[in-house]
Amino acid sequence: MYRVLIVDDEPLIREGLKTIVDWEESGFEVVGTATDAMDALQKLPSCKPDLIIIDIRMPGMDGIQLMRTIQGQYRPSPRFLVLSGHADFDYARAALQMRADGYLLKPVDEDELIDHLVRLKRLMDEEDLADRQIVGKRIEQLLAGEERDIEAFDLTGWDRPAYEVLLVKLQNRTEIEASTVAHIKSRLMETFDASGSGTVFSMDPYLGILLGGTGTPAEEGRAHQAAYEGIAAACREYGVDFTAVSGGAVRDPREMGSSYRRALELMAHRFVYEGGRIHDREPQTDRESGFDRAVTEEKIYLALDLGNAEGVEALIREAGTAMLSSGMSETYIKTAFVQMMTNVIGKLAQSNPEFREKSETFSTELFDAYAEYRYYALLDRLCSLGAAMAGKLNAYGTDKQIRKLLDLIHRNYHENLKLETLAEVFNYNSSYLGKLLKNATGESFNTYLDKVRIGKAKEFLDQGMKVYQVAEKVGYSNVDYFHSKFRKYVGTSPSAYRKQSDGDL
Repeated sequence: MYRVLIVDDEPLIREGLKTIVDWEESGFEVVGTATDAMDALQKLPSCKPDLIIIDIRMPGMDGIQLMRTIQGQYRPSPRFLVLSGHADFDYARAALQMRADGYLLKPVDEDELIDHLVRLKRLMDEEDLADRQIVGKRIEQLLAGEERDIEAFDLTGWDRPAYEVLLVKLQNRTEIEASTVAHIKSRLMETFDASGSGTVFSMDPYLGILLGGTGTPAEEGRAHQAAYEGIAAACREYGVDFTAVSGGAVRDPREMGSSYRRALELMAHRFVYEGGRIHDREPQTDRESGFDRAVTEEKIYLALDLGNAEGVEALIREAGTAMLSSGMSETYIKTAFVQMMTNVIGKLAQSNPEFREKSETFSTELFDAYAEYRYYALLDRLCSLGAAMAGKLNAYGTDKQIRKLLDLIHRNYHENLKLETLAEVFNYNSSYLGKLLKNATGESFNTYLDKVRIGKAKEFLDQGMKVYQVAEKVGYSNVDYFHSKFRKYVGTSPSAYRKQSDGDL
């Protein structure tokens, strides 16, 4: 909205001009009136008009002299529409020489005034856009290091107590077209440049906004919220998401480079940032956090094999937190999850024939995770996939937890099964789960697992497999340990059992 000051010594003219047209509809607002030239000069600093409607004949300093004074003191000067009660050629010529933008005879015709306002608004919009583009280009040159003489930077109009650089990264699961970026930039310029709250610029691959403020924490918080809402409105119009960061305030606009560099550092963490606000701090990390991919993969597999969707989600989020806290990159985190889940899907397809028919679909959905550009959205997608997989597996099992446990042991006896690990994926205390198993089978977990393994070992020995092969196949990495367990439960050594089996044949 352009600001208008009306200067005329006749009260009826001043009041009439305020109501003769719908100023707001024309893109203007009357911010003040003045009774003569001296009154106008006193009100200029507070009114800051873009357009002055000025009576050419006033007592004391006339309109021509007032225009000359204002044009000599203010750069850029406001525009002028001149009023006169007479069709005076000399006055009209003098006004035109002073670069007045129009000449109106009293009484002012409503349609004629509207025509002038429409024409002036178009010209002022064009000039304003050109000025914003020039300022934006200068900022881009400064931040890119193309402007060498930064100390010679013209500070005219740069009178805010503090400035800060905001960087905006437009994001989507698919590539954003250049025309969409241009439209969003244009909308941001309408929001920030036109209101005077900031200057929009481009620093590929980001859009930037140079905000002016007071530098106080409270004001900075309000400015960030308003800026976020303005950016969100522009992006929402085109169905685009974004991440925005602030490089912090500087007192001198010539130091905006330091704010820009800080914003670049923060933008490197955009994968971790959630939406909803402008970020001005790095995410917290704990370099001491450990992440064992093999252990995590095994736990996720066991939880899925049990159809335990809640356990799968807890493990995925725990793994994400561990990787993030260890400072691992976006690429590493995505790749680690995809590789772990791919291995899990493969193992589940081997041990669950009913699951095999859906495994290819799950694998395809898994690779869509690479398109996620936010960490929390990635975890949500993986948890959703895990829940779907668990639901598929759970549909073919029993609802009783203990039966699930027994079924899991019989299908995975060759794995490195531990009661503590199983208790975690079942969301039980290990002692409690051990009691449930003993109540159902009469055996402790380790004894039951050993008996299942030895039973399978006898089957493999009956098939003619060598002892060391059988030991490894049923989950014993140490052959001597396998010998002791076999003798304990069968009463003879594996070799003797095999010979006896061969003799029986």
